[in-house]
Amino acid sequence: MVNKLKKYRFDELYDMSSGISSKPEQAGHGFPFVSFSTIFNNVFLPNELDELMNTSIKERQIYSVKKGDIFLTRTSETLDELGMSSVALKDYPDATFSGFSKRLRPKEEGLVDSKFIGFYLRSYLFRKAMNNNAIMTLRASFNEQIFSYLELLLPTFEVQCKIGELLYNIYEKIEVCNSLINQIENMSMSIFDYWFIQFDFPNISIKPYKTSGGEMFYSKELNRKIPDGWKTITLGDFCEIYQPKTISQKVMDANASYLVYGSNGIIGKYSKFNHEDSEVVVSCRGACGNIHRTRPKSWITGNSMVFKIKNKNINNEFIYHSLRWLNLKNSSTGSVQGQLTRTNVSVHNIVLPDEKIIKKYNNIVAPLVEKKLLLFAEIDKYQNLLDWLTPLLINGQVTFKEAQKHINQAAEPQEDYG
Repeated sequence: MVNKLKKYRFDELYDMSSGISSKPEQAGHGFPFVSFSTIFNNVFLPNELDELMNTSIKERQIYSVKKGDIFLTRTSETLDELGMSSVALKDYPDATFSGFSKRLRPKEEGLVDSKFIGFYLRSYLFRKAMNNNAIMTLRASFNEQIFSYLELLLPTFEVQCKIGELLYNIYEKIEVCNSLINQIENMSMSIFDYWFIQFDFPNISIKPYKTSGGEMFYSKELNRKIPDGWKTITLGDFCEIYQPKTISQKVMDANASYLVYGSNGIIGKYSKFNHEDSEVVVSCRGACGNIHRTRPKSWITGNSMVFKIKNKNINNEFIYHSLRWLNLKNSSTGSVQGQLTRTNVSVHNIVLPDEKIIKKYNNIVAPLVEKKLLLFAEIDKYQNLLDWLTPLLINGQVTFKEAQKHINQAAEPQEDYG
């Protein structure tokens, strides 16, 4: 049975407000804060807000964060980062939100379900409508004029609640996978820091090298002591660094098989891939310096820079963490739009361990990377189910019973991540 849909303009349902215009000295302490990146990276605001902003009582009243609020990124160097949404599923006492975002607060209760609208606004069709209406001059922007004529097609509130709850069950499975990936990344990061930053890798007596008095010598390139027998090497000599071909948003297809990576992670799907293996990439346009590991068989656009290790015997987890330690955000140039170039990143030096240590490191991290890629595949499976079910449920083209059957099938255990 096809659901009866009603058309609304955004401004019929929500009041729009701008975020706080803060000063740098306010950041990092004080009260919970909803930042641009928190909105961009989360369909729903996380249970705890990690970022802080020192705000006054009046600011916390004006820029408050309450259950049902929608936050949209309002400006960006690229269209794919514009109008990304995150919905508050609870009140956040004393929290405020970024000036690089807009807050949409419901005018009336009982018209829009918070979980439903979270999935609706992240759906391919709405994202496409957003991109078609966005203004792109020097920076992409989302303003109140666009807000006034963007339209939503909604089923009844009762149907929204059922759809929202069902889709949220899938979303929670994705969150479990993300939590496991975070645990793996923390483990991998600890190993890298312990071995290649503190130089306490296991020596021949399986004791921490530096702490046990291992020989060190001064490296003028790194301006620090490194283990005897190790070298320094520039990124340009260590990696093949390049920007792949960029494709237009117009050729992306929500039903295609391969993920597309833009300046800040996944931005869509395409019918072809330009990289067979999982690669380490760094955003080089807009918000520069963010590091991602891509899925195998992905299309990487020119808004990201690929770092491919020339020595194929070294696991690319090593360059993933080396880049994190270098923090290439500081190498960004461009007065209007930030950018990283091969010229300004190639000259950075990193430490190059001897072959025995690299081999031991590979043996430890390779299984971790493999587990992470398996979890990525699980996330993709559930995300594909979300993308497929959302429009069908909204239109009533699939029943709740049929949808639940598909969810149960997807949840059947296939891999051991322990």
